[in-house]
Amino acid sequence: MVLWAHRLFEYLVLITGIYNVKAWTYHYNIDINVDWTAARQWCQKHFTDMVAIQNQAEVEYLNRVLPFNQAYYWIGIRKIDDYWTWVGTKKRLDPEAANWAENEPNNKGSGQDCVEIYIKRRKETAKWNDERCSKKKATVCYLASCSKESCSEHAECVETIGNYRCQCHPGFMGPRFVQCWPIENPQQGFVNCDGVFGAFHFNSSCQFRCVTGFKLEGSQRLRCLASGHWDNALPICQAVQCLPIIDAAGGWSMNCTHPLSINSFNSSCEFKCEEGFELKGSNTTWCDQTGQWTHKPPTCTVVTCNEILAPAKGHLTCADPLGKYSFRSTCNISCVEGHKLRGKATLSCLSDGNWSAPTPDCEVVKCDPLKPIPHGSLQCYDPVEKFAYGSTCWLKCDFGFVHNGTNFTHCTEQGNWSYIPPVCQAIQCSPLSDAPSYGSMTCTHPLSTNSYNSSCEFKCEEGFVLKGADSTHCDHTGHWTHSTPICTAVACDPLVTPAKSHLTCADPLEKFSFRSSCKATCEEGYKLRGETTLTCRSDGNWSAPTPACEVIRCDAPESVQHGFVHCQDHLGEFSYGSLCWLECGAGFTLKGSNSTYCTSQGKWSQEFPVCQAQQCSPLIDPSHGTVICTHPNGQFSFGTVCEVSCQAGFKLHGTPRMECLEMGKWTDAPPFCLAQQCPHLTAPENGWMNCSHPHSLFSYGSQCFLGCETGFEITGEPGIKCSASGNWSQEVPSCAAVRCEPLSLSHLPELGSPPSMNCSHPHGNFSFGSQCMFRCAKSHELNGTSQLICSSIGYWTNSPPSCVVKEMSVSAGILMYAAVGAASSAGLLLLGGLMFLLMRQFAKKAHYSLNDSSWEENLNPTFEFN
Repeated sequence: MVLWAHRLFEYLVLITGIYNVKAWTYHYNIDINVDWTAARQWCQKHFTDMVAIQNQAEVEYLNRVLPFNQAYYWIGIRKIDDYWTWVGTKKRLDPEAANWAENEPNNKGSGQDCVEIYIKRRKETAKWNDERCSKKKATVCYLASCSKESCSEHAECVETIGNYRCQCHPGFMGPRFVQCWPIENPQQGFVNCDGVFGAFHFNSSCQFRCVTGFKLEGSQRLRCLASGHWDNALPICQAVQCLPIIDAAGGWSMNCTHPLSINSFNSSCEFKCEEGFELKGSNTTWCDQTGQWTHKPPTCTVVTCNEILAPAKGHLTCADPLGKYSFRSTCNISCVEGHKLRGKATLSCLSDGNWSAPTPDCEVVKCDPLKPIPHGSLQCYDPVEKFAYGSTCWLKCDFGFVHNGTNFTHCTEQGNWSYIPPVCQAIQCSPLSDAPSYGSMTCTHPLSTNSYNSSCEFKCEEGFVLKGADSTHCDHTGHWTHSTPICTAVACDPLVTPAKSHLTCADPLEKFSFRSSCKATCEEGYKLRGETTLTCRSDGNWSAPTPACEVIRCDAPESVQHGFVHCQDHLGEFSYGSLCWLECGAGFTLKGSNSTYCTSQGKWSQEFPVCQAQQCSPLIDPSHGTVICTHPNGQFSFGTVCEVSCQAGFKLHGTPRMECLEMGKWTDAPPFCLAQQCPHLTAPENGWMNCSHPHSLFSYGSQCFLGCETGFEITGEPGIKCSASGNWSQEVPSCAAVRCEPLSLSHLPELGSPPSMNCSHPHGNFSFGSQCMFRCAKSHELNGTSQLICSSIGYWTNSPPSCVVKEMSVSAGILMYAAVGAASSAGLLLLGGLMFLLMRQFAKKAHYSLNDSSWEENLNPTFEFN
């Protein structure tokens, strides 16, 4: 029995049932059950192929119209290459169209590659089951109604129950391509679209990219789908983000500006330290186009002051809460015994790197000066200063005078003398014995007998040589300067012990007589000048002059570059005991021991130190700039001068010249280079502008292209560029309205009365958008359009009209003059003239050609009268 898909007509032919329709038909055979291959061969011989089921509605339809068969029916689906495939259409089974029974297909056994349908089964009716292809079942076929001519080249013919339909290929909708909505350039970005069927059509694609400093968020490429939608949402250009700046114990404060968004491209931050701290590193940083900060965060280091040296005769004690000789350090100075402080006792290191006061000195305590003593003089030893702590004074009475009391006093640490100086009294010498043997004595006593200034002269008899002084005086010690001499053999003059020396003599006969010898030695720190040993000769003279002890001297210290040598010389310049120290000039610091003294060997105790220049932090070339330096005292040290310059198109921000100061600080923070700024631009009125900025907004290298809206034309070059001098390459162009040919009543056609004209000009006289209205007097009518509009391409929408006499008035005139003309030849002539004027009026043509059929602008209700 054969079943047709539509049941409008039913009739039985032989042993098959047929239902006749004009579309897809179903056919079945239940007389015999055959294997799947035989069933298909029967369908292909008599019809198109085995049934192909597309949806659930077809399943329900087959279950309704097919009769029950205990062996059920084969359908045209089979497993091919492990896929269930419709053999008639060669399409794989769509999972949404599958109608498998529960737990099917299960491939129970083996070779279950064919499919049966449970028609009118009590359980799971119309469901499918996979089965071995050799089983015997009834057959269901279909006869196709689709042909190559059924649908267009971009559609597929789809069979339906009792009908068929054309299903467009993906990307087509009827005869047209599917079109997605147009895509414009994203903000801060560009888009480039193309496709086989044209931009924004099915299967076209759009590629997106962003300007410098921005990155794409979203899909980089969009494709137009067959549904008319893009396969992804539109991407956007987001500013490149830098990581937040974190204070990792840097100790600074930060002030940031974010022109686009927080910590994004073109964001900048400025760093500042607290009082008493100085910035190490760059004080500014920028977020660049790569998402990196141009400089690392700086650090704040404590300001340091110069090292303080304890003054001579003083002690130094310091407290350093933040570091040796740094901000908030305090130092206390005290003096040794016998000295007092001159200046501030406590110094503090200030935030500017200077101490709160100069380093004080320890000056010696002084006693009151001693007054002169009658008949005497004071001899003082002043190791520091005259009449100061440590000074000791001895009273020395004039010759012939002695003191009564303690003869010395010293200055105490309180600034007082330990004793009051005594007075001097004249002294007495003991009486002299008689004159020497073989001699005579003559004495004088100006004051009193045998007292100070008394003197006696001795003489020997002829043939003797006076041994001893030929005279003697009562001296200030109360003794005679010489004992009573004797007359004996010749003797040498007595030797006086040189200052700072010792004299040792040997006298085999008499003291300082013939053959007497004396040896001189000097105290420490002195050397002998002259012969060490002297001998008394027979002629009464010594063998050599008396030697002297002179102080030992050290070599004069060499001059120290950038420093000054100071010395204290107790015994003479650069001599034994001299103390010297070095003081460096501004901008230089001491390297080595500060002081040295001259030893008894004539050598300095320490080598002299040197003065080194203070160092400043090294400078590097700024971005888009160059640093050129001169280093008179060493690289980046005191006196170094650096000049900073920027490349063409960039401007220096900061001081171009920096100098390393004596404290090891630069005169200014390092400058940096930023692109030259041009004035900000705005799009011209009735126009648009598109710009690119390689460095920053409207700066060196920025380029802008300008254009005008419809109905306007640009005046000047459309391209403009920011030059290295910070000026635009030309004036910004403007957009002027397109102009039409001016209208006036004198331009209207010669025949007929001129109409009145009323015009409005929104963009200038007779320019784009201008509209003119025309009107005639009551006795005339308008020949032509009543309104002209100036279009976007500079043409009027029509020719100007004219005014002609109304048709009824002309006809009445003709009849009237025709009646009069019947009575006279003059009437005939007048009638002919009127007819001529009428024909000329009707034959009159407009000599303007101002047409624009595409005009679609709205009219301005405001008019001007010409």
